[in-house]
Amino acid sequence: MKEPRYRIMFSYRMRSVGFLCVHCFDTLDKQIVTIPIYSSYEGIDLQHETVKRLPMQLQNTLLEEKQKLDDGYYSIRTWNIENLG
Repeated sequence: MKEPRYRIMFSYRMRSVGFLCVHCFDTLDKQIVTIPIYSSYEGIDLQHETVKRLPMQLQNTLLEEKQKLDDGYYSIRTWNIENLG
């Protein structure tokens, strides 16, 4: 199986503006990408305009990892190196 181009590193919530900031590593260009994603209390909204403008490969990664993002798996509060693997 081919490794995905984008790997989620960690996330944190900006409650005052309703966004979840997700930090990803772009394995092709070797750079960190930060994405603000609209997020209500029900979870992230992958249909929001902020997501629609992202590269399709990044959208696919977010879609595949949506449940983990909603559950707080990538939260900076519980982050450890195993999250990258």
